[in-house]
Parts: sequence; C-alpha cells; structure tokens
Amino acid sequence: MKNGISNAKKYIYTSFIIGGILLILYYLLLKVMFGFVAFSNMFCILGIIILIYGYVELKFQIDFWGRIPKGLRGIIKLLFWIGLVIFITVESVIIYNGNHYDTEKPDYLIVLGAGLRGDRISTSLLYRLETALDFHEMYPDLKIVVSGGQGEGENITEATAMRNFLVDNGVDSSLIIMEDKSTNTYENFLYSKQVLENKTGKEDFTVTVVSNGFHMYRAKFLAKEVGFNVYGYPAPSHKASALVFYVREFFGAIKAYIFRQ
Repeated sequence: MKNGISNAKKYIYTSFIIGGILLILYYLLLKVMFGFVAFSNMFCILGIIILIYGYVELKFQIDFWGRIPKGLRGIIKLLFWIGLVIFITVESVIIYNGNHYDTEKPDYLIVLGAGLRGDRISTSLLYRLETALDFHEMYPDLKIVVSGGQGEGENITEATAMRNFLVDNGVDSSLIIMEDKSTNTYENFLYSKQVLENKTGKEDFTVTVVSNGFHMYRAKFLAKEVGFNVYGYPAPSHKASALVFYVREFFGAIKAYIFRQ
C-alpha cells in the first residue's frame, strides 16, 4: 500500500491489542478473586507490552519489526519456534502428569504444603488436603507425611495447618508424620526422606505424592532426585488460576532440570 499498513498487519496489530486487554483483564480477575497469585504479574506486564505495541503500530505505523535487519529477524524467528516447541513439549508432560492417578498402595503418602494466609489454608492447599482425604479412604491405615515449613506471612508451619485439618476431618493423629522445615519442593522431599529414615532406619521408600496437578510433574521429578520411588495422585486447581499456574510451572520444570532442585 502507498500509505498506511496492509490489512494483514492491521489484523495482527489489532489481535495484539485484544490479546493485551485480555491478559490484563485476566490479571485483574485473579487479583479480585485471590488477592495475590504468584507469576500473575507477568501476565499483566506482557499484556501491557503487547497492547502498547499493537496500538503504537496501528496509530503511528512505525513498523518496528520491519526496521530489524533481515538476518536478525531470521534468528529471532528461529529462536521463537525452538522455544515454542520446547514449551509445548514440556507443558504436554506437565499436563499428562497432572491428570494421571496412581492408585497403588505406597509405603507413605506425602502431602506437599502450599501457602497459608496467617493460619488460614490457601485454596491450593485445601484441594491437596481434600485429595489426601480421598486417598486416605482407600488406605485408612496408611501413614501420611505432611511437609511444609513456615514462610513469610504464615503464623504457623504449613505442616501444622495440614495436620490440624486432617485430624479435624477424621484422620487419626497417630498416622500423621510432620516435616516442618522445608521451604521449597526439593526440601519437601529431602527433609521428608530424612524424617522417614530417622524413624525407620531404612533408606528405600515408595511414596505417593499429593500436590496440585500443575505441580505434579516437577514434584515427582524432584522426589526421584532425592531417592524416593514415586507415585502421583494429583489434586485439582481452581479453574480461574489454572492457566497462570500451568504456565509458571514450565519455568519451574526448566529450573528443576538445570539445578536438580
């Protein structure tokens, strides 16, 4: 076209604007529903960036992409497609593990902690504990390890909150083993294994891990890293926050691959 931009580019830039608005609205929805959701700020930042980019291109027709040297554009495209393939591959594994339920009886059930608000159980942790109760119904004599320390903004340890919830819902306190020092997923398993070794004098354990579906793949990976034989029994996630958690977990999985923790 002599003046202005092509219709194809108009559609692309308009899509950027719409996508940016949707990402910002999603962030605001999470903010209203949950207050703070880790990683949700990145959705807002990305939304603002692509919204501004789309608007500026439509309004001022700067054509930032066209100003980039052709060779560099080729490298950017190649890196984008490589990244997309990696992302889809890892997310597929995460989604599969988040929907695969092992019902075999293990030596122990390990329930991973999640954030508390003061001494109140978060939505994610509630789902994990309800799932642990479901598993407990299948194996009423199975001992349960509740794993989680005390983080910022938490009045008690996550292990204490989990133990209280399970006891209040009919689990015999003698079946509950507490690990209350861990501050991340790797430590959940490292310290839980130490607790079990100290209690039993053994080193080889088969455990079933309870965590939210988005977290299950990384949890099982790290459990194997510390020497557990692992099954998984995923808990659900709130539908509104599932997207941000599954996207965030991609980066968590990559970190686990690289640092093994």
